Amino acid sequence: MSEPVTKKYLETLLLYFEEEIMGEAYFYGLAAKFPEEHQRQKMVLLAKVERHAAEALKPLLKKHNLKARPDSQLHELGKMDIDKSFQMGWGGYVDYIVERFPKYIPEFHALEAMAPQEDLAKLKVLTDHEVAAIQFANLEQAGNPDSIQPLLAYLAGT
Repeated sequence: MSEPVTKKYLETLLLYFEEEIMGEAYFYGLAAKFPEEHQRQKMVLLAKVERHAAEALKPLLKKHNLKARPDSQLHELGKMDIDKSFQMGWGGYVDYIVERFPKYIPEFHALEAMAPQEDLAKLKVLTDHEVAAIQFANLEQAGNPDSIQPLLAYLAGT
């Protein structure tokens, strides 16, 4: 028998799904701005990671009868901070990821704590996407030429 779900869980699940779609547009937008090919490729990978996390949540939205706003609307919202982020420069932006993104992990864990047991596997995909982004940024910050490996591994499902 399924555990009862709270309104807070459902609202948070929908919000986080929508934020992943916004994040996809955000990273694609950054990819279009950064001048070096390796930078653009890394931003495209981050966009794909965002989409992968969102796709993992889609079955939960359907299960709980949640309706997200259209991708086009969410993409417009996701593009709002591109210029501000780009102005940090590549190194500054990587530093920003290293500093800011770990703060999202407790939020994802809080969502998992609210979730019914049968939702946890899909929510782990969400949490893992943030872990992969943080690992990428730490490696990139350290100058590791294989910094994209955590992103590739996440997308491959490992």
